[in-house]
Amino acid sequence: MRPINLSAEKAVIDVLERNGSCSLDDLVMQLPNFSWSDVFLAVDRMSRESLVVLRRLRGSYHIALASRPVRFPVPARQKEPQT
Repeated sequence: MRPINLSAEKAVIDVLERNGSCSLDDLVMQLPNFSWSDVFLAVDRMSRESLVVLRRLRGSYHIALASRPVRFPVPARQKEPQT
């Protein structure tokens, strides 16, 4: 597994704070010091942590900072009643 690139994540956050939401392609172009893969993995991890929001618009994905991190509780698995 590839290690987390915290500098890529910080760079993504900086671009989104400065410019607002943008497409993944635009984000990659604004971060020439990082590979497409670095940016994608940073966005993927941050979206799983609810730090950024992904939306599919007109055939491409747009990324925006989440207004605040949201964590959804994982429902506990309930046992089925035995009959």
